[in-house]
Amino acid sequence: MKKQMKNGMIKVLLFCLVILIAYGLWCHFLTDDVIWKKLKINGIAVQGMTKEEAIEAISEDFQEKYKDTRMTVVLNGKKFKVSIYPVLGLDVKSIVESAYSLGHGSWFTHGTDRIELMNSKTKEEVTLMPEARNKEQLDQVLEDAGILKGSTTVQTSCELTDTELVITKGKTGTGPDMDALKEEILKAISIEDYETVLECPTKETPPDELDMDAYYEQVHTEAKDASLDEDNNIIPAVTGISFDVKSAARKLKKAKDGQTITIPLEITLPEVSTEEIEALPYLNLLGTYTTYGGGTANRVTNLKLAVAACDGVELQPGQVFSYNDTLGPRTEERGYKEATVIVGGEHAQDIGGGICQISTTLFMACLQSDLTIVERHNHAARIDYVDDGLDAAVVWGNQDFRFQNNTAYPVKIEASYDEKEEAVTVSIYGTKTDNNTVEITTEHSDPNTCKTYRSVYDENGTLLRKDEVGYSKYKQ
Repeated sequence: MKKQMKNGMIKVLLFCLVILIAYGLWCHFLTDDVIWKKLKINGIAVQGMTKEEAIEAISEDFQEKYKDTRMTVVLNGKKFKVSIYPVLGLDVKSIVESAYSLGHGSWFTHGTDRIELMNSKTKEEVTLMPEARNKEQLDQVLEDAGILKGSTTVQTSCELTDTELVITKGKTGTGPDMDALKEEILKAISIEDYETVLECPTKETPPDELDMDAYYEQVHTEAKDASLDEDNNIIPAVTGISFDVKSAARKLKKAKDGQTITIPLEITLPEVSTEEIEALPYLNLLGTYTTYGGGTANRVTNLKLAVAACDGVELQPGQVFSYNDTLGPRTEERGYKEATVIVGGEHAQDIGGGICQISTTLFMACLQSDLTIVERHNHAARIDYVDDGLDAAVVWGNQDFRFQNNTAYPVKIEASYDEKEEAVTVSIYGTKTDNNTVEITTEHSDPNTCKTYRSVYDENGTLLRKDEVGYSKYKQ
């Protein structure tokens, strides 16, 4: 009998152990990261959501419902709409955490939590109401609503004329009591009364005190002469402005509300006006051109001498420039060397060889500057630093390159030679009176003959004129 009882107890213990193990395994595999509880928060069923998903869904629903919530505030007969949404908030996290706790405590309670949930037919619903959780936003929303504009206070105003500082002292008025208004708004939020029209609490509001020292720093300027920057752009002149700060402060303090006082300005004119800078010659780049080619040491010497002779030459309106007269005779005594020249279409050696590169570059700069070409000749044979029709050959005592300053202002030539780049650059400066642009083109009548044209367009791209400025015939 005892043996039978013992066997029975063992069976019961084994059965309980199996049940316990099975329950433990069930609890182990019940782990997840979603909410088990049958719960709706603000109408949103959160069962099966992660905490993050539940918080996001409830927050989005809150935003959609309350983002356009505005209270009406009346101040001195004017209505202002105050956006309340930035102030509002929900305590979503704590209730989601509470809902999530069912089934996510000790692992051994997972099974009992699940059994409890399966047997429960109750579906809970919770309504979260907005609270003023962001009170620090009240100042900003009231500023955005423009409440202060409803004040009848008149602020002190300042106006600068050519000779005086005119100050009109402000007047005390009725303005919003912002602290009291914020309390009213918070009270309305606490009872969810967003439709109420709040009569703004008021208080006597004097005008802001004018900081005369700060205003002086704002308007005071030192006189500055007009000048040119490194790109020849005009930096306008500045007229100096100052006034007696202490005298102005005393007068303003004694003035009655709404009274206007005047303070004489101390005006300092610049020594160099903007108009004087604008009237300077050589203010604008009229045209520039660069050719490339150095050659032998002798040729480079000749290039440098020709560049030096042309650089800085100034021409008055109507004056004609002569390349031969500017350079003078090309002789050994004057430093010129023997280098390659073109004679009768053939290459030869002669004193001053290479200087036609300078006259050619000058010719192109003149075309770009829309200056009148008086005399120009092409080489008998083609040269390699410009295309057909763009060269200007010179021979002492025979062929010259000449142009006229046809503008109403002086012009100046700037010429340079860059040894590293083996580049000759000629620029012409003067005073530009329009926004015209220039285009240089050539047309061949046969392989060895061409005409050169200069087309001038206005700022809208309309062709103003097209002139023939050169005829060239080269030896085959």
